[in-house]
Amino acid sequence: MTTTATIVELTDRARKQVHHLLSSTAGTENFALRIGVDPGGCSGYTYKLALVPGPEADDLVFTQDGFDVVVHTSMIDLLRGMRVDYAETLTSSGFTFTNPNAKSSCGCGSSFGSSESPERTEADALLRAQVEDVMQEIRPFLRGDGGDAEIVAVLAGGGQPGSAEVHLRLTGACGGCSSAGATLSGVIEARLKEALPEIGRVALVP
Repeated sequence: MTTTATIVELTDRARKQVHHLLSSTAGTENFALRIGVDPGGCSGYTYKLALVPGPEADDLVFTQDGFDVVVHTSMIDLLRGMRVDYAETLTSSGFTFTNPNAKSSCGCGSSFGSSESPERTEADALLRAQVEDVMQEIRPFLRGDGGDAEIVAVLAGGGQPGSAEVHLRLTGACGGCSSAGATLSGVIEARLKEALPEIGRVALVP
């Protein structure tokens, strides 16, 4: 799995700090960085970062310079396109967040209010329906081998070729098998990109 700037981007300073935390915190070798939000704070939501053993069932996973970043699918619309940096001053240090989805923010820098973006939600839903139609063509092939594929998330890219993403989970005999990568790239990804040129990336999630 590869880094996706449309979800969350970490700057060099932020990645360096995560590496420092992983190497200096006992028992966190090979842990991932979870990025999310909690309701609350002075503007509606507060950012939440944590080192976790690994992804959960409904997480999207993105590799960033030797460690994984995990984001729950329910938080995609709140975090998509966010940039995480790490800043040090004479009086304080910590992660900072630049979030294009925030319609308001607090002076503390860790709280924000979400913007309403029904157009993006509708675009995601429309593309997801198109992906599902194509998957219906592919599923007989997968099921013939005792497997299947579940659509986890579809991120519309504004209609430009190669700008959208599809995240899938292979199930049944396909899940975790040695040929999962070949099934994804040679069958699913190839057919989705052929039918829907907007799609630029098809990724597997655990």
